[in-house]
Amino acid sequence: MEAQTRRIGVYPSLLARYRPPQNIGDIEIIAADRLEDVLAADPSLLAALYLPEDEGLALPPVYALGPTAWRRAGLDILGAAQGGQRGVAARALETVGGLLAEGPLPPSPRPLRLHALREALGQGSLVIAGGGRVGRSLQSLAKGAKVRAAMISDHAPKALRPLSWHQAGATLRGARAVIWAADGPLAPHLDHLPEDAILVIVSELSAEDRKAALQSLGRRRATALAVYQPLELPQDDRLVVLSDSPRRQAQAMASLWRHLAQPRPL
Repeated sequence: MEAQTRRIGVYPSLLARYRPPQNIGDIEIIAADRLEDVLAADPSLLAALYLPEDEGLALPPVYALGPTAWRRAGLDILGAAQGGQRGVAARALETVGGLLAEGPLPPSPRPLRLHALREALGQGSLVIAGGGRVGRSLQSLAKGAKVRAAMISDHAPKALRPLSWHQAGATLRGARAVIWAADGPLAPHLDHLPEDAILVIVSELSAEDRKAALQSLGRRRATALAVYQPLELPQDDRLVVLSDSPRRQAQAMASLWRHLAQPRPL
């Protein structure tokens, strides 16, 4: 019996460069820079890095390739990409070192980068907000780099010795650098950050939290914001924009191919 071709929509089109392996069956990839054009081909599954705010679109089941799509309420989420959290965590730590160190962050080898991070932090503390996949990867990498780090989380494993969010104010006030990897609201905690601290945001923020973070740029030494979708952001000397990395996107697409290779119908 001839295998039926599966039509998979991929949005945006830049993700189409990550071609599926040959051993996952007959797949037709539909990719375009307008979501309407992808949907016009009537795919049985939409793999999306992000989605426009247009709520009027009728979407098939969605495989979320990025935090933006994963956190959209009301979607029929069929799966979510995994495996990129360590890359996000490594980039966040490199950003901390780059913003705190004197001069540019040195290139490879990796031990040189870790040395620069330790030297930049000195006796100051690194605070990791959030105990999810990225937060746990951050703590693991920080431990390997011999960097003193505290985690704030109410659901991380006890072995990681997380601090409760009830202790967040005092912990954040003593931080030299904060990496925000939490799903909870950021705005209520911004006033706790010292003026000489840097804030690296790697989680997908709500519109309200993003607005609050941008309005308070002048109250911190620097803010780095990871963006997973096109955004209009102000030009500010204290703002560093971290675009979604091709490596994380490649890992997300590999997660999609693994999902499609599973012996079950869409």
